[in-house]
Amino acid sequence: MVMLYKANNHCLEGRVLAFFEPTASVHKHDTRQSKLFYIKKANTTHRLLSFTVRGIHIWNVLASDITQLPSLQQFKKIFKSTLLSLYL
Repeated sequence: MVMLYKANNHCLEGRVLAFFEPTASVHKHDTRQSKLFYIKKANTTHRLLSFTVRGIHIWNVLASDITQLPSLQQFKKIFKSTLLSLYL
């Protein structure tokens, strides 16, 4: 999730950033998901379970108040507490 946070805030380098494409760059018109990452099609189970597919899926379901936090440290803290609250 840290990598997706960095991708969302444009803190990753070119080759790694290419794995995480915003939906706004795929569609020429504005959509409801334009602030999310685009999930590329996966034909195999191996690809479906990869970080670039599952990670993006998890990121896209996070609340926007978590994904839009101003610092990485705040994001880690809130994300961890959110995950732990699901299991406690």
